[in-house]
Amino acid sequence: MGDWFQNLVAPDLAADRANAEGDRMRSWLIAEEIVSPETKDCVLGADVGHPPGPQYTKATGRADPHLLGLWSNGFAVITKRTVFHSGQGGFELFCSACKSKFEPPGGWSDAVGEWFKRSGPGMLACPACGLSRPIVEWQHDPPWAFGDLGFEFWNWAQFTQAFVKRFEEQLGSRVVHVYGKL
Repeated sequence: MGDWFQNLVAPDLAADRANAEGDRMRSWLIAEEIVSPETKDCVLGADVGHPPGPQYTKATGRADPHLLGLWSNGFAVITKRTVFHSGQGGFELFCSACKSKFEPPGGWSDAVGEWFKRSGPGMLACPACGLSRPIVEWQHDPPWAFGDLGFEFWNWAQFTQAFVKRFEEQLGSRVVHVYGKL
């Protein structure tokens, strides 16, 4: 069966702003009653998280009684350098220059490692046209994101486009919606 997750990632936000912006957005989600102010063991990979609040449907557009009965149904803020990925299965990359779609080339994991270790921008060249740019600028299908601030939700129904846009506006920064299954 497995658990589903959704991350809203702020790839353009500087690392030194991650904690403050994460706290501010958590407060906003609590004030909107999208997540509960209480914390408990409800997030995979974290000690505690915030369970869904009484207005969680503002994010999903529909009620989901199954969600409320799950152990892993919470929300957590991630404020460390992270590669946010889709979990199971493969992915493809898109070149913005030549529009090629392809499996990750040989240098992909080295570029990710360089970015993650902060030892460089993680340059990757398109195997079709040769355009080279940082790994964080590549489009992935399904979406991946690289950043120091992410908002993780476990087993929630797919977010509405309106919620993602509203979240982005509230944050004041672009977000990448990453989703997948473990």
